[in-house]
Amino acid sequence: KKSGGREGDPSLALNPSPSRPWQSRPATMGNMMSGAADRLALVALSHVIQCRRAELMGLRKELAEAAQNHAGTSKKMVARKDFDHAMVTLNFEDSDVEIFDRLFTLYDKTGAGKVNYHEVVIGISPLVPGTLNDRLVLAFELCDDEGKGFVDKSEMLFIFKALNQLCNFLGDPTMELETLEELVESLFISTQDTADLTEAFGYADNVNAIAEHPLFEAWLRKLDEPQEGDNGSVTSGGDTSTAV
Repeated sequence: KKSGGREGDPSLALNPSPSRPWQSRPATMGNMMSGAADRLALVALSHVIQCRRAELMGLRKELAEAAQNHAGTSKKMVARKDFDHAMVTLNFEDSDVEIFDRLFTLYDKTGAGKVNYHEVVIGISPLVPGTLNDRLVLAFELCDDEGKGFVDKSEMLFIFKALNQLCNFLGDPTMELETLEELVESLFISTQDTADLTEAFGYADNVNAIAEHPLFEAWLRKLDEPQEGDNGSVTSGGDTSTAV
């Protein structure tokens, strides 16, 4: 069912359920679920999300326009009413609206009812159906408002941090900041011969370099093989430690 007044599918309502551990805790800022029972929430959510690439790109466009209309504020920030209006305009499924509204709350770090729209849409990208490479490229496209096809180091780090935050919110394994920074530096070094500029990373041509990077693969293994009682984060050595 689409948004716009009708109730969502009761089976997907955001109420605690033993079969949906990602629903089991309230949506508070920076909430981090822990323990094996709450793991792999990202995978669980990806199986119920109806949103596709075109809809998410459309959401980015609507939010970018809304951000430009906020005089005297950052052109990256949008209010909850902007977010809700965009989802109604794009006729999102009610079940997706419930989940995305919850993510808005989690990305609202100050509780002011505003978020960086790039963070939210990038955070949604892993939930959209597609291959790993498809989802990675989508995350980069969502950050690339001008459609340049490449990002700089700060933009890449921003993308990885937004994805990492989603895993943190849902209780899935995360990477430590130092590991994310090392990943970014390593990717730029490894693609210098193929990138047009040493400070620019062409994400579509080099998506395999991300997916196959040892640090990224270590994180994926952590997602695939959660261990009971471990709420760790991937470090540069591939080991885990308590997430901060």
